[in-house]
Amino acid sequence: MKHWIGALGACGLAAAVLAAPTASNAAVRIYSGYDTSATGPGDKPNSDAARAAFAAEIAGLMSLVNSFESGPTGVVGTYDVGGGATLTSNNPVARPLTIKTSPYCGFYAECGGNTTTGGRNFVFISSVPVTFTFAHPIVAFGAYFSGGEVEGLKLTFDDGTERTAPVPALKGASFVGFTDFGRQITSVTFNPGRDIMALDDVVFAFAPTGVPEPSAWALMIAGFGLTGASLRTRRRLRLS
Repeated sequence: MKHWIGALGACGLAAAVLAAPTASNAAVRIYSGYDTSATGPGDKPNSDAARAAFAAEIAGLMSLVNSFESGPTGVVGTYDVGGGATLTSNNPVARPLTIKTSPYCGFYAECGGNTTTGGRNFVFISSVPVTFTFAHPIVAFGAYFSGGEVEGLKLTFDDGTERTAPVPALKGASFVGFTDFGRQITSVTFNPGRDIMALDDVVFAFAPTGVPEPSAWALMIAGFGLTGASLRTRRRLRLS
């Protein structure tokens, strides 16, 4: 299942641009929480707290969440995440992208699984990186990871410089997200090393590219007003 968050009207979206840090003062912020004893979607309070803090940070921006509940399952090749985003395996021949409906090894803490309350689907990852590609640049990304046991796992992205966000791999579940306001990110890669894991409940926020400046909005609104006044005048002349 995928749904939009903060699908603001034009004026609201312009206001969000003003509130966002500019490129000159932007910095990568990482939100991370993990629960080593997690056994399912309702048993990950630290991860959920990190997700809530991340969500608060991107509030007001146009964003999209995908829990993989409404799309295809099994071997899918390329997965349409929504909003012009796709997910693919970096080695589709040896390890094609797969959406599973139950844990691979039957043990949530060791192989991971669904993190959506009331759901069951998740991205199955086995020893091969997966990459999210964004047709429309983003400024924030986050997801739940579960079943990791290998140290040194990370998300990798490029904002002009290669950046990384560590992913805790202490069995159980974790949430990792980052914001990088003022940048334009077109891909995010997760490398599981030699591990078998699950990824679920992805959320990302779009860069406000192409949104008119507040001054432009003022001119547009004034233009709409003048157009309306002109139409009303013409109507009165025709009626008289």
